[in-house]
Amino acid sequence: MDRARVLVNVSEVWLNTRRRPMEAAGTSGMKAALNGVLNLSVLDGWWAEAYNGKNGFAIGDERVYENEEAQDMADAQALYDVLEGEVLHLFYATGPEGYPSGPVA
Repeated sequence: MDRARVLVNVSEVWLNTRRRPMEAAGTSGMKAALNGVLNLSVLDGWWAEAYNGKNGFAIGDERVYENEEAQDMADAQALYDVLEGEVLHLFYATGPEGYPSGPVA
């Protein structure tokens, strides 16, 4: 409990990259979200239901692949795409004064 408290308090993005559909409960991501941390997760379990495009980031989509290797490759590419296209942009965004301004700062 103490470690979880520290991790949640210092996190800006909660990364959850399990293999779909292996979500057990998702309580760590829920705890992070309830404490103002953005989730970056595959669309599985609670995140598939909670994600709305404005409250965090999705890795890939809910597509079902023929085999785990194809799914892993697609999810890895989707992770890189969302990191490069969305998350890093917010991390490095600055306001008029030159200070970080995005939610991931």
